[in-house]
Parts: sequence; C-alpha cells; structure tokens
Amino acid sequence: MRILYAVQGTGNGHVARARHVVPLLQKHAEVDVWISGTESQVDLPVSPSRVFSGISLKYNLNGGLSYWRCVLDNPWPSFIWDVLTCPVRSYDLVVNDFEPVSAWAVALRGGRILEVSHQAGVRHPHSPRPKKRHALGEWILRNYAPARESIGFHVQGCAPDVYPPLIRHEIRFAEQKPGVHLLVYLPAYGIDQLVSAFSTCSVPVKAFTARVAQREVHGALTLEPVDAMAFLSAFCAAHSVLCGAGFELPTEALFHGKRLAVIPIEGQYEQACNAAALRLAGAWTARSLKHFKCEKWLQSPPPQATNWPDYSDELTARILAYAQQPKSPQPVWASR
Repeated sequence: MRILYAVQGTGNGHVARARHVVPLLQKHAEVDVWISGTESQVDLPVSPSRVFSGISLKYNLNGGLSYWRCVLDNPWPSFIWDVLTCPVRSYDLVVNDFEPVSAWAVALRGGRILEVSHQAGVRHPHSPRPKKRHALGEWILRNYAPARESIGFHVQGCAPDVYPPLIRHEIRFAEQKPGVHLLVYLPAYGIDQLVSAFSTCSVPVKAFTARVAQREVHGALTLEPVDAMAFLSAFCAAHSVLCGAGFELPTEALFHGKRLAVIPIEGQYEQACNAAALRLAGAWTARSLKHFKCEKWLQSPPPQATNWPDYSDELTARILAYAQQPKSPQPVWASR
C-alpha cells in the first residue's frame, strides 16, 4: 500500500501534525511525504521526496496579511506546472493537510484523496464563526486544496468527521514546569513591534521569531530564533502563551491549562474563525497587539486543563481504510 502524505509548509502547525501522523502510517504502509511552502521552522519526520514552492501567505510587519505580496510574490507558473506534472496517480491514497499542489492535481487529473486537516474542521457548518462572515475567506477554505472527503480537527469536535484537537505525543507527555514566564509566538509581527510591546513587561517574556538569527535581549523581552527543541522547552516552562490564532499551539496550551491569549492575523479569515472557537474555550482575544491588554490578562486566572483524548490509533485506522478503497478515475472537479 502506497500513501502520499502532502503537507502545507507555510506554517509550523501542519508540519507538527505530520511529525505525529506520518510515523503512525509508516507502521502499516509505504509513505512518501511532499511539502509545499518553505516557511515552517519545524522539521518533518522524514525527508520529503518532493518539495514544491506552493502558494504561501505573505505578511506585513504589523500583524496582517499582505494581499499584494500574496499575489505578486508567489511563483504561479511553477505552481501550475507542478499541478500538471506531479505523479499523484501512483499512490493508493493522497492524505492532504491543506496542501494545494497534490489537491489540485487530483482534482484535475483524478485519484483518491482524503483531506486530513484543521481547515476541514473550520469549514464545517456547525463550527464557530466570527460575527461577520467573509465570503472570500469561506471560498478559500473550500477551494485552496479541494477534496471530496475529509477528516477535520477543531477546538470543539462538532460532528463525526470533526475530531477535537490531536495533541501530539511530544506535547501530551511533556513534563510541565511552569514558572513566571510568558511565551510569545506572533510571526506576523516585526521586531520593533515586539520590543515596543514587551520590553517593559512585568514578567520575563520569550518571543520566538524567524526575524532574528540569534538571541537578542531587550529588557524583559528575549527574542529567540525559531528552534523546535528550544520552543518545546520554553513552552513547558511558561505559565502563559500569547500567539496568533492558529490551531496547534493554542490547543496545546489549553490542554496543559496555560493562560492563553490569541491575536488573529489581520485579513486571514481562518484565524478569525479560530479566535471565535478559542474564545469559547476560555482564551482571551484581541484584534491587534496594539489593543492587547497584556498586564490585565496576566492577572486573570488560567483556564482548567482540557484533557482531550488520544485517538491516534482510531485516526490511523480510518486513514488506512480509505487507502484500501478503490481509486476513483474521475477528477474531483468533475463532480463539484
């Protein structure tokens, strides 16, 4: 049995999930890994057999999505070429974590694809939404990496095909020794914005950012380059986490009962949806770093730890069951 695991590499969360799921699948099948986008600072569990430029989100330095950079800085001709030439038909199943090259290749040329992603959970009609829905954002969630069948993850498991967060074992079983320490991960903000917000904070702050090559200290703030082991150590030592409204890091913080606040990346609709769901789970939210009341938040009580179950074996069995079904010769797009 041959399985392709195609992962979005523009953020750390997708790759972190692959670090958990791919070894489970490798116990039962031959697994190749493809990745598109090169902005993740987390290593994959195996060397990818193909690396695509993909379509990446581009940010400004003030916590927002840069639409112009998304249009102008992405290599659209190579994306189209990769879609038309990548060998998706040689696999029994494509497991797709919001990866557009393999998804569009199957959509246009046929094959069997199963989306296994957080975005599938966000799309579900029962999942929380911000007060104002965004038509373009909803369209992107549906069509960025199209697939007929999906298994989703979200803060609140709301349907048979939407699971609660999959807490990877390196986080689930990590010994927590929280002290007086704030962990910050806001990749859409520049160094100047972070220094302005946290250099005079009442508690020590560790902020991880790809914008520095080595450690920098600015008063209460220590800026660290993104490194998986250093980040895990800082996470275990932190009593509070402030981050973007992604999925993996916020839910890992809630799992361990850490005080959590999230700031959605401006213009990224998925993060606005995540913020709505995380707010229901006890997180603080703010529309920007400028509007975030950090000291007031640090005085608030932390939430109760959320003991989401480990369903890794069940998820693996479901994926393998899809792989054993016959491949559909009909392109996905033909039936949409």
